[in-house]
Amino acid sequence: MSKVNFNSLSAIVEDILSSLADLNRCIVGDEFEKSLEYLGRYIDLTIHRYKTGAECWTWNIPPKWKIKDGYIKTSKSVLVSFKDCPLHVMGYSVPIHKNVKGEELLEHIYVHKEIPHAIPYEFSYYEPKWGFCLTHEQRDKIEKNEIYEVVIDSEFIDDYLSVGEYTIKGKSDEHIFFLCHLDHPCQVNDGLIGGAVNTALATLLENEDLYYNYTFLFVPESIGSIAFLSHNEHLIPKIKYSIFVEMVGLDNPLVLQKSYNGNELINRYALTAIAELQGSSKSYPYLTVAGNDEKIFNAPGVNIPSISITRVNQDERLKKKEEALLEGRNELVLPFSEYHSHLDNIDNADLQRVDETIEALYNLCHIIERDFMPVRKFKGPVFLSKYGLWVDWRKNLGMNEGVMWLMYLLEGDMTAFQIAERLKLDFNEVVELLDKFHDSGLIKRERIPIGFD
Repeated sequence: MSKVNFNSLSAIVEDILSSLADLNRCIVGDEFEKSLEYLGRYIDLTIHRYKTGAECWTWNIPPKWKIKDGYIKTSKSVLVSFKDCPLHVMGYSVPIHKNVKGEELLEHIYVHKEIPHAIPYEFSYYEPKWGFCLTHEQRDKIEKNEIYEVVIDSEFIDDYLSVGEYTIKGKSDEHIFFLCHLDHPCQVNDGLIGGAVNTALATLLENEDLYYNYTFLFVPESIGSIAFLSHNEHLIPKIKYSIFVEMVGLDNPLVLQKSYNGNELINRYALTAIAELQGSSKSYPYLTVAGNDEKIFNAPGVNIPSISITRVNQDERLKKKEEALLEGRNELVLPFSEYHSHLDNIDNADLQRVDETIEALYNLCHIIERDFMPVRKFKGPVFLSKYGLWVDWRKNLGMNEGVMWLMYLLEGDMTAFQIAERLKLDFNEVVELLDKFHDSGLIKRERIPIGFD
């Protein structure tokens, strides 16, 4: 795989974020579809459409939600309006137009947990109800005995849920999936930034000589992956791994959330790729950092090893969680302060961190592509000098010692990556040495079967 200037990808990411961030990207809606169309400027997306109301395994696709307006008004002024910020109306609110007392209205008001001046993001896809999202100051202006005009001009329509898919063909019939969700209106780190990063990554891989097919899915969270997989069950046995990407514009180091089992090679591939970028890497158990579409791919009956890569400061979250428990409070600790609010905007996306994320993901693909099963063809210890395989201990003592042990690990039950781990050697150096073994006719290269790990 070729060397690239990752900084040059900032223009793609910045254009996608600035063009789509403010759209009301709900899970089935016109502006979600507009977002997919926009990504088509950079990659040749195939759009899959699934009928609303259709069964997808145990789920049903919700209807399309359209909203024209929404507001809370007193006799003197407008308190909040959808037209000022789409997040002011809870996503998928049922239509309503009536006068209510402040006491009743407050039962339908949501505020952000951590930031008083933030407008929170709330939704109710599967339970019919209505609500408004306010800052603390706006909520505190509601008087219990005052009368308010409440309007939500929305409707539910039978239509289609859309999923964007772009596959870069490799030599095999096996797939690596990169996942992201494009919903979450007016937000950037939670969702959209993963779509921008994966689009940029796809443009890098397009001209590579690849063994695996690389499939990029752009979905409405959860239901999009469920719809796609339930309609493409024939693909499931051919999907080797999936990688979910989000929250990578935060100014924190990259971290790994492991797959359900946590032992598959994809977990260690990712840790290695992250460490190559930032010098160290940390991982956390399945669904402890964030729960997104990786949980669909890891789910029972699907069982595709699926990881999540983010920049959540998980150590800080765990510390806050522990402090809360010590005080007798068992409460949710947000992945980052602006999470699920209008403050999760492009101003809080660090584009340098985004470029670095693309580099780490590209390195991850490089590791996946290079790993293989080396299988011995020789007998007895190899006469290393005869084949130019002897490593001068004065130049590389570790490899000098390692090559002797490496000969015992070529029985077809370990990958090159696992051999590097066992010998505590650099993976790329081990692959280069094994390439020389192969070119000398001493080993054969076999691909790693799905389910091997």
